[in-house]
Amino acid sequence: MKGSYSTTYTPADSLVKLVQALGYLLSLDDNKKMHRVKLIKLLWVADRFHIRKYGRTVSESEYCAMFHGPVCSLALDIAQLSHGGFGLSDDDIGYISEYFTSDERFTAMSKNPGEDYLSETDKEMLSKAYHTFSDADGFDLADRISHKYPEWVQYEPYFNSGKRSSRPIDEIKFFDNPEKDCYFEEDKEILDGAREIFLEKRKLADSIQTDLQ
Repeated sequence: MKGSYSTTYTPADSLVKLVQALGYLLSLDDNKKMHRVKLIKLLWVADRFHIRKYGRTVSESEYCAMFHGPVCSLALDIAQLSHGGFGLSDDDIGYISEYFTSDERFTAMSKNPGEDYLSETDKEMLSKAYHTFSDADGFDLADRISHKYPEWVQYEPYFNSGKRSSRPIDEIKFFDNPEKDCYFEEDKEILDGAREIFLEKRKLADSIQTDLQ
């Protein structure tokens, strides 16, 4: 049932933030509806913009390479209203369906999930992503543009061999540049500073994880 979840359920912060990020992108569209391939690729664009300037992604979630480019796996599950690889619970799906509807190709926003989990820089880069590629076709964005970037190129031989299973992406690859870049070029000092912030956060997270073991 739409918007149905248990009274004791509280969605994870990571889920709420991604629902709000996708909702923010959909809110920029006049129809509040988008082909799912384009929606997921616009999030990748926003994440790539953000990490290269501020040292973290908007989504703060794991990425994988798929046949049609880099994908934030949890965002795809959300956009499809699918239990998917992240094992979303029935309550999670109920929470998501309060805001989104989904069919075979499109995700639409039926209710705005708000933006209190999004920072000003998150919204800045989500807006930049949308307006940069507002006229782009989803598959053009996926296959012509995202396939040029190192996080996907590293797996190009794998996918060209006919294999289709997803492959893990280390977000450090988002800092790498292709030979020619029309969209994500960043000042070297800003890029180096963002990379340093990212690596320091990773070092701290690894240290905390080690202490917990």
